[in-house]
Amino acid sequence: MDWLDEKLDKLLNGIKNLSFRQAMLAYVLILAVITAVLTYVTQAFCRYQKILFAGEWCGYAYAFAGIILTIFIFYRKRLKRPLSLLNESVNNIRRNNLDFHISYDSRDEFGELCDSVEAMRLELEKNKEELWRLIERQKELNAAFAHDLRTPLTVLKGYTDFLARYITEGKLSEDKLQEILKLMAEHLKRLEDYSYTMKGIRSIEEVPLSLRETTLAGLENRIKEVVFALNQTGGIRITYGGFDIKYTGFIEADDSIIMEVLENILSNDIRYARSSIEIYMDYDSSEKEIVAMVRDDGPGFSQEQLTQATKPYHKEYSADAEEEHFGIGLHICQELCLKHGGTLSVANSILGGAVVTASFRCR
Repeated sequence: MDWLDEKLDKLLNGIKNLSFRQAMLAYVLILAVITAVLTYVTQAFCRYQKILFAGEWCGYAYAFAGIILTIFIFYRKRLKRPLSLLNESVNNIRRNNLDFHISYDSRDEFGELCDSVEAMRLELEKNKEELWRLIERQKELNAAFAHDLRTPLTVLKGYTDFLARYITEGKLSEDKLQEILKLMAEHLKRLEDYSYTMKGIRSIEEVPLSLRETTLAGLENRIKEVVFALNQTGGIRITYGGFDIKYTGFIEADDSIIMEVLENILSNDIRYARSSIEIYMDYDSSEKEIVAMVRDDGPGFSQEQLTQATKPYHKEYSADAEEEHFGIGLHICQELCLKHGGTLSVANSILGGAVVTASFRCR
């Protein structure tokens, strides 16, 4: 009996994997055999019972009933399930639901069609995920662009306030006025270059790294200019003591990225500091690494912020801050530090307030 069941299962599976043409032919042949056997048995029985009329017409009756039954069985065995699977898949795709899987265990035309639909689903799912990533990157880039404009604009405002205060009082020499105007022109040029750069990239990771020869003294002058301008806006006092080590040689670094990171950190600290911000800079000549540490006297990082602050769009409103921010500043800093071969870390100072440390690997 087991042998017979095994042979029957093998025969049914063989028929199941036949093409439609071959399967229909197999069903018709099986129908013909069954009809012939039934007709022969019925006619023999009718002859034995001498029922001649029934025996003449039984073959037609069996053939008609067999055709109806074959169509029903063929539809149920070969068409119903794959048609249902395909219809359900098309409806899911129409509803933009790609969280499904289509599988039909047959090697016939419907099996191939279901495999093609599954391949299409996987491709659509991949494209949808890629589109979502592009949208998220664009969203992040737009937020980064808006965030990064704040500090340069604040610097320009600081210079403007300085000019407005001292020009009217007649306390500004011609040389100092020319110096301030030159600095403002440089910051405007930087904003123009930044806008051009952001226009041509699709994510923060694509921000170009342009290493060029510079000196710690040159970098220090740029930091002092920013600190000077930010201090003109009032409210928060920013102090900068210069590099701990006086290295006079040339280094290869992207000072634009270093300044962008520093300005982003200052932009965040200004929101949360109560009255003061301190900037410390150091250069490790053996490792060729610039380290910037910024400390404020604000409430510091919460436990959640210590682990989440560098993630994009992490926001935690503080009563000490004037408004809720983008939640992307430190994430931008982290990405730029990584691009420059460095790191970014956040902590709380034992003296109180938050401490953000950024490093940049130079050449």
